Amino acid sequence: MKRDKNPASLERAQALSDAGAVVEAIEELDRLIELEPSAALRLRKTRFLLQRRNYVEAEKELELVASSSPREADLPRLRAELFVMTDRLPEAQTALEAALKASPADEDLRLRRLRVLVQRGFEKEAAAESASLAKDATPRGRLEARLSGAQLALKSGDHRGAENGFKALMKELPQDDPVSMKARLYWAASRAVDPEFRRRHGMDANARKPSRLYLCGLGIFPPYTASLEVLHAISTCDVIFNNVAGPETREVLAEFCGDIRPASYQAWQDEPKWADRIFAELDKGRTVGFVTRGHPLVFGGLAVELVRRCHANKIDHRTFGAVSSIDHLLAYTGKGLGDDFGGIQALDRPAIEKSKTMNTAVPLLACFYSGMEEKGEVAKFQKSLERFYPKEHLCWMFGPKYDDAPATVAVGALAKTFPTAHASLMLYVPPLGK
Repeated sequence: MKRDKNPASLERAQALSDAGAVVEAIEELDRLIELEPSAALRLRKTRFLLQRRNYVEAEKELELVASSSPREADLPRLRAELFVMTDRLPEAQTALEAALKASPADEDLRLRRLRVLVQRGFEKEAAAESASLAKDATPRGRLEARLSGAQLALKSGDHRGAENGFKALMKELPQDDPVSMKARLYWAASRAVDPEFRRRHGMDANARKPSRLYLCGLGIFPPYTASLEVLHAISTCDVIFNNVAGPETREVLAEFCGDIRPASYQAWQDEPKWADRIFAELDKGRTVGFVTRGHPLVFGGLAVELVRRCHANKIDHRTFGAVSSIDHLLAYTGKGLGDDFGGIQALDRPAIEKSKTMNTAVPLLACFYSGMEEKGEVAKFQKSLERFYPKEHLCWMFGPKYDDAPATVAVGALAKTFPTAHASLMLYVPPLGK
């Protein structure tokens, strides 16, 4: 096949995705699909599109695969994932059940169906499948089934049963085991909605009147950096607009709210449209939550628009902070806001290039929302920084993955070290010494 003659291109596409450059990975696959429009390549592209929350294009790719290669093993899995992420759980369940008729012993399909049943709150069916998997699945599958059983107990209000299930998994497995990490997350999350735990610890002693709108940040590594107060707020909502990609976050939210809607948008021009949709639910008298990664007000144009409208319409709202990219960078440097400087300034590239002055006594966080695809763009940005900082001044380039160590680079070596700069990168420029 032609695909075998281009292993480097496939490897490059995956490497780009692993580095956070998902748009570039999709473009790489598009070039390969032009040469060979195979189902395997289209399915791989679909995975990347789901990462980007481009659900419309992902569905088009899946329809093409369904028409040309309906028996592709990954097709029902990806269709089900798309349906879950677009709030179409009945369709996800139907797709998985159809696939299980052809492969009734497929453990992965059974576990996926079980997770959908839990999210839908189908207690009887989910309990039966969880018990069946706990007996005849592989050791790993039994652990996943037990986790789903504890999640079902939490969703049905059996807090003691949920706590016991999560604790048992935590005791049996190493802390860095993925199932153990999920069990720890859900065990902590269950406390947020356990009436007995909240009463015993006085968590509701000074409860304030519920708000109409909650802006909830899940931190820099969602859902694992969600706070208990965020999860408790979510549990009081009638509907959640979810701006965080990935099935894990959706599963957590589904434990606390029955109406989870994907709120994916690609540009600031989309923000008024989503604000309109959120306020349409508020106008019905419903309690609404907006969930995003990091802190909702750090680089959060939609959250800012929602706050503005709440003030204008006298609608009570609350914002829950969480660890944002700025907090993460400051923690990495061992600093805190107000530690030994007056805060931090966050500016995008055009603002820095146009600026005539710069407060070099305050750390600078430079953002590249549109990216810099050509060396000339990076060189121009470098020259704009050299107006304010010495060429030898050392900076840290963070991203696209914040759990990786940042790259150390001098101001005068930016263009050489980074011929191009991806949009998700951020440059931390320490303050100049006095």
